Amino acid sequence: MRQKREEQKLNLGRLTHMINYHEQNLLQMRKSHDNAVQSRNDRGVQLLEREEEMCIFYEKVNVQEGQIRDGNIEMQALEEETRCLQMITKEEGRQTALRRKLVPCQKRLEGERTMLQMQLSECKERMLELEKALEDPGQENRARELEGNDPSPVELIQKIEQLEVGLAEREELLLEKDLVFEQVTRLSQRIRAKAENGKQDTLQLAKKVNELQGRIKESTRTMMALVSELSMRQASAMTLQQELKERELFLDTCHRRLDQGLPPSEDLELEWQHILRDEQRRQANQQEKDRLVERDERSQLPSGVYTTAEARPNAYIPLGDTLPLPKPYGALAPFKPSEPGTNIRHIRKPEPKPIEI
Repeated sequence: MRQKREEQKLNLGRLTHMINYHEQNLLQMRKSHDNAVQSRNDRGVQLLEREEEMCIFYEKVNVQEGQIRDGNIEMQALEEETRCLQMITKEEGRQTALRRKLVPCQKRLEGERTMLQMQLSECKERMLELEKALEDPGQENRARELEGNDPSPVELIQKIEQLEVGLAEREELLLEKDLVFEQVTRLSQRIRAKAENGKQDTLQLAKKVNELQGRIKESTRTMMALVSELSMRQASAMTLQQELKERELFLDTCHRRLDQGLPPSEDLELEWQHILRDEQRRQANQQEKDRLVERDERSQLPSGVYTTAEARPNAYIPLGDTLPLPKPYGALAPFKPSEPGTNIRHIRKPEPKPIEI
């Protein structure tokens, strides 16, 4: 009965130790759960901050895209204007080239006019001579009528004036074309400079946009990594919370079974049986070791040599002696036959013959 009580006390102590151990594990799990919840909250705050930063970046990108769109529209307008001015410049250049080609004709016409004026003066002198010859009544063949109509001097003067007016108009038109060409050249140079500056601004803007897009992609990858890590932490937190609930339920069940005088659980009972069996095995092993040590001590001779031979008696107790004290045999010790070996199976047991009288 006392041994049973001691065993029950030992069992109760072990169960109490196991309960304390599980309670410590439960406290550690609660601490880890609190840390996981705190980490999840921190990750959530960081995620919100990253989302705000991403929204700001998206707004900046939209503004930059709007600026790029406006810049592209302005560039298209400038390119269209430049194209029109180039066409006007080409047309003016063509007209100027034509006018320059007409310059030798003008010089030739001026030479022809000078020659015609000289011929006109000669003709006038010849006409005066012919008039004098015509007025001379002494010459019979002083006049010869020509076929056709001769223009009058007034008509000739009008024609000369028309040619001079046309030449002056051509010269004025040529000067106007030269002025227009110079103005178009200045405007085209100014527009070309603006286009070059616009290219530089567009290049810088494109570089900034590429940099912002790279930063947005990097932020997106970082945010996705944080979301993945947050999901993993949430899954681990949910797993720990579920495990905590299971441990609490298991602990309540153990307390109820202990109140009813039953083992905490079947698993703990099996574990306790395993512990008892292990203790019994250890005790049996220890007893076996003690027995072997004792046998070795018995097998050791006084000289320190170990032997496995069976100990033979070297003393006897006299039967009629009042004091049962052993006495040594001395030199005449009784003979002890050896045990039969394995060869005895080849020897036939003798059959005793009857004695005839």
